[in-house]
Amino acid sequence: MKILGINQIPGMFAWQHDSAAALIKNGKLVAMSEEERFNRTRHSRGYPHKAINFCLKKGNIKMQDLDIIAISYNPYAFLKRFPVNFYWRSLLQNILNLGLFWYFKWQIKSQTKAKIVFIDHHLAHAASAFRCSGFEKANIFTIDGSGETESFAFFIGENGKIKRVWDIPFDNFWSTKKWKSIGLVYSRVTNFLGLGTNGEGKTMGLASYGKPVYDFSRILKISNHKNYYIDRRNVSKLYKELERKNADDPLSDGHKNLAASLQNALEESIVNLAKEANNYSKIKNFCLAGGVALNCNANSRILDQDFCDNIFIQPAANDAGAALGAALEAGSFFEKPINFKLEHAYWGADFSDNEIEKTLKESKLNYKKVDNIEEAAAKLITQGRIIGWFQGAMEMGPRALGNRSIIANPAIKGINDKVNNYVKHRERWRPFAPSVAEEDATEYFEGVEKISESPFMLHTFFVKEKYRGIFPAITHVDGSSRIQTVNKKQNEKYYKLLKELEKINKYPIVLNTSFNDKGEPIVCTPKDAIRCFFSTGLDALAIGNFLLEK
Repeated sequence: MKILGINQIPGMFAWQHDSAAALIKNGKLVAMSEEERFNRTRHSRGYPHKAINFCLKKGNIKMQDLDIIAISYNPYAFLKRFPVNFYWRSLLQNILNLGLFWYFKWQIKSQTKAKIVFIDHHLAHAASAFRCSGFEKANIFTIDGSGETESFAFFIGENGKIKRVWDIPFDNFWSTKKWKSIGLVYSRVTNFLGLGTNGEGKTMGLASYGKPVYDFSRILKISNHKNYYIDRRNVSKLYKELERKNADDPLSDGHKNLAASLQNALEESIVNLAKEANNYSKIKNFCLAGGVALNCNANSRILDQDFCDNIFIQPAANDAGAALGAALEAGSFFEKPINFKLEHAYWGADFSDNEIEKTLKESKLNYKKVDNIEEAAAKLITQGRIIGWFQGAMEMGPRALGNRSIIANPAIKGINDKVNNYVKHRERWRPFAPSVAEEDATEYFEGVEKISESPFMLHTFFVKEKYRGIFPAITHVDGSSRIQTVNKKQNEKYYKLLKELEKINKYPIVLNTSFNDKGEPIVCTPKDAIRCFFSTGLDALAIGNFLLEK
């Protein structure tokens, strides 16, 4: 059976973003990618034409060969909570939305005879986590800005099936300003602090500089799924004097403390929900998905609890990953459960050395082919050079994991500032993550032994005290570090690079950040990599087995 999963439909629900496609073929994941990687529009909205074409090409099939097209949004879900006091404009809007869905079905049917199915958005998120976790049973949390009618849902995955247990609804379905949404509270504070749309990662990083001194009990406080207070409108009502209207204005202690207070409120709320889920199910495995699941600190707070033995977060936990979840859930419904352990995130576009060299020649660039690109790159990194690392298949999800990465020596004090100032062109205070050989992670970081691996850079651990001075470039202000562990099976080339570094400086660790400039998606093609290399302060580019230096 061949199943195409899609996140996003043209003209539908303007808040939906991160359009993407995924292909499941005979029960196995073949390809997955975000549309933004191809059209170069960050958090791209709309129908993912190019991502679909990529997936079909990777699977060596055409649209007419598909059996199912699964869409990670259900246009009829709102009917389950149809309010008594609805008003006509909203009703008309939903009728038009339904019409757009039927238009979409008619449009697709002209290309394929595949069955088109709509999967509830949070169920798609849940499937993307549980069905990729390798767990036989687990508590599943989906937390984001909005699904069809909720922003949080608790499911139980067991015996190949996913069952919804409870959720936190918007309550006021027709007024987006009154939505009770965990994700939208975080987004509201992010914008209130002048950190920009989709800047939630900045808020998480900024929180480490402050203290949780502000009372969030009237903004975000969740004791359990029935006892909660969620109202993002109170951010400006209670803390109007802290609003940062200009992104160029300096960040005060008040701004830092507000971010810390938000982060603390989020963590406490999610831990309370996790404890409630464990009390209900007695299950100690947790799976998380949805945009809020990209919050590494909150993930690690759950992992730290005695009622959690293990946790899995899908690398494309944002809405893009819902495309994968929709495909997995549709396949499990129509055939048999599709469950497996996702070992790596490299399901995107890849390019052969011949394709790379063709681009290099067409660009009339000076380059050299090297026999051991890992050794050559390791030597440059040790010398303090900042490298663009372009290898193999592109990662899915928002985190670069060693195939589309910018890498540097974490032992050089101040190199993080150079990467921020001259390459990424972003705020100087933004932290960087390390990649470390999996077997060596416990030597340098506290708490890793509980989970044994962190391949998707979705947990926060603390650098051991004796190494904080040795690795200043990846040690955040509070001593934390958002690590990625790497083993040979997951990524042989990246693992070899770490081992080459270890031969030179005794440490199998590298500073790793996404290969992109400010405001653009992670690079996808050799042309993207070359453009970013020459438009930023990168010192060298290791692309396939070719090396370019400035």
